[in-house]
Amino acid sequence: MNDALGGKGGAGQPGSGGAGGAGGAGETPADAQTTVPEARVDTPMDMPDAAVFPYSCNDLGPEPTIAPACATITATKTITAGKPTDETTLDTALIQSAISACPAGQSVQLAADGDKVAFLSGPLAMKAGVTLWIDTGVTLFATRNPRDFDFPPGTRGCGTDNSNSACSALINVISVADVTIAGGGTIDGRGGEPVMGDAGASTWWDIENQLGGQMAGPRLVQVTQSTNFTLYQVTLRNSPKFHVVIDRTKGYRVWGITVNTNPSSPNTDAVDPSGSTSGIIAYNKLQTGDDNIAIKGGNALVDHLVIAHNHFGRGHGMSIGSETNAGVRNVEVCDLTLDGTQNGLRIKSDNSRGGLVQNISYTDVCMRNVSNPLVFDPYYDRTAAGPTIPDYRNIVVRNTHVLGGGMLTVRGYDPMHPLSLTLDNVVFDSTPRFRNPSPLNANLTFGPGPVNIAPIFDASVADAGTMLTVKQLDSNAAEPRACGDDVWVTF
Repeated sequence: MNDALGGKGGAGQPGSGGAGGAGGAGETPADAQTTVPEARVDTPMDMPDAAVFPYSCNDLGPEPTIAPACATITATKTITAGKPTDETTLDTALIQSAISACPAGQSVQLAADGDKVAFLSGPLAMKAGVTLWIDTGVTLFATRNPRDFDFPPGTRGCGTDNSNSACSALINVISVADVTIAGGGTIDGRGGEPVMGDAGASTWWDIENQLGGQMAGPRLVQVTQSTNFTLYQVTLRNSPKFHVVIDRTKGYRVWGITVNTNPSSPNTDAVDPSGSTSGIIAYNKLQTGDDNIAIKGGNALVDHLVIAHNHFGRGHGMSIGSETNAGVRNVEVCDLTLDGTQNGLRIKSDNSRGGLVQNISYTDVCMRNVSNPLVFDPYYDRTAAGPTIPDYRNIVVRNTHVLGGGMLTVRGYDPMHPLSLTLDNVVFDSTPRFRNPSPLNANLTFGPGPVNIAPIFDASVADAGTMLTVKQLDSNAAEPRACGDDVWVTF
């Protein structure tokens, strides 16, 4: 997400969000250090036993399943031109009653009834052990009335310049275990449609822009302080704000979902794991108006996360940050395609929200039409001030093929906190540019596989670590990851 534009806490409860300024990636603060650091040995710090999280890119465990239904609710509305035809009555109470009555280990199934294929709802609260099953062909629409999402009810804070905690999400998973949201159906937040009330013809997204990104808006799925959460197969679109936020949760799977939202929509991150541990995000298609995935360690440590076999359409890319205060570690990203994203692989923070980011690997990555393929930047907001210093250690990019060039930002915070980055079989089809003065305060290791770019330093300024040009190495020596037509998808 664009953290400067509205990361303000959770939906319906204190949450992840994010604070801070926008800052252009690659802009250098006046007091930036320019000394090339000596080599540093990075060692794991306070690492838990691997048995705590046995999964990896090579072993994701079994695919999720959908529990049998305790109740099947048939749709009450038809759809015309992509919208429910009847908005006079909500289905919130009907669905909530079924969730509350369902025994653990079973599902509430939302099913079609002839040409009736839609439900219209305000906030729903999930019960421990229960699955919400949105059947194929069925759409769960969010109401367009901000008053239905006010938290607490009657406060009139949702849709205003307020904390995100002023809004409940459409689906709320709060302090419960073993909840699943699943099925071949769709959840539509209607962020691009005019809201009801006194906002005129403004949509949620219009209001977000009018308020400079500081609107309190409902999310589609908010998971907070829970365990063993699963989001499986569903399609999510048009969230007023972030689509899926998983906050301070242990054990979660986001598997086989599609997020397909207009790339012009503001602050509509697809999936944001925040302060959560032991997660798998796999086999998803994500296209939206902000970060495709944004890992945040602002309020709690992020530890043990596997991001495997995903496809990104337009969006802001595979991000860590900007909040890294509590730390992010042990993240594997593998078999990822990025097609038309603004950024590729990105770690962003600054000294108002920085922290230790370590043991991050990116393997088997294909990018095309990506403006900024590699962004490792501790000066996300160059005007930020504070004692929390970004520190990026043991970052590895391996078997990565960029179909093009683009702009690279590669730098550490200062000589005491240099970026530690290994590039192994990283091949660009066109010579990229480095954003001056990058690389800076960086310990770079190339190989053992080919890397067909390398910095050239002017001898007179080499001690200052100033990048002047980029050398294109012998492309014949490169063995790029295969990124043919078969690896790309459509949305």
